[in-house]
Amino acid sequence: MLVRDVLLNELEAELHQQALWTYRLRKTEDGQEKLFVVCQTRDGEIDRLLAVNGQPLSREAAQAEDQRIQKLIAHPHQLHQRQKKKHDDAEQARNLLKAFLEAFRFQYDGMQENLLAVRFTPNPKLRPSGRAQQVFGHMEGTLLLDSEQRRLAEIEGKLTSEVKFDGGLLGHLDKGGTFTVRLQEVAAGYWEVTSMRVQMIGKVLFFKTLHVQQDETYSDFRLIPDNTSLQRATELLNDSVRLIASSK
Repeated sequence: MLVRDVLLNELEAELHQQALWTYRLRKTEDGQEKLFVVCQTRDGEIDRLLAVNGQPLSREAAQAEDQRIQKLIAHPHQLHQRQKKKHDDAEQARNLLKAFLEAFRFQYDGMQENLLAVRFTPNPKLRPSGRAQQVFGHMEGTLLLDSEQRRLAEIEGKLTSEVKFDGGLLGHLDKGGTFTVRLQEVAAGYWEVTSMRVQMIGKVLFFKTLHVQQDETYSDFRLIPDNTSLQRATELLNDSVRLIASSK
């Protein structure tokens, strides 16, 4: 089955393709659109804010970014914590991909340009174990697959009914929540997430309202050497600042 081949290929890529990148991240936070440049190292990744709502940072804000980054390098425990979280998130993502094959049924749904569309709906025989599979039981959506390269190009899902955790005592997610993740080949043989949009509303632990709105795009991917140091990463971030300044 093509879906199984694609998802297993994604798992293999996650495990074995450990390239380092610089890239730009554009995301909406607190009603503002923020542009960051990000540089990865084996010790963790460093980001630098470049612009807010399309405007470059003021001199004072740029100096504050310099100080934040230098403090981060001088006391890298925060970087290590971030790196651990990134590792944990990647492990969780791999587990979700593994569970996806059992959690859903798949049906061919035509072509979208050069990509094959596959509709997924909950597998009625699934006995959920854990919150992720509970959510899967209330979700349906579409996968877009690159059948030639056996890669996942997009996954779009929607909650078709309310999800209650432990009968609602531990919280719930409202019906209608959506997410979309797009991936592209950013260099020969390398696929990365290029956009992610999540809109979920619910409650957790009795009273706390959960309102997740995540809208991020990733672009301008560039491979960098495997031995890139934190200091070299800082220099690459500063190069991006100078590039923006010279284009004004």
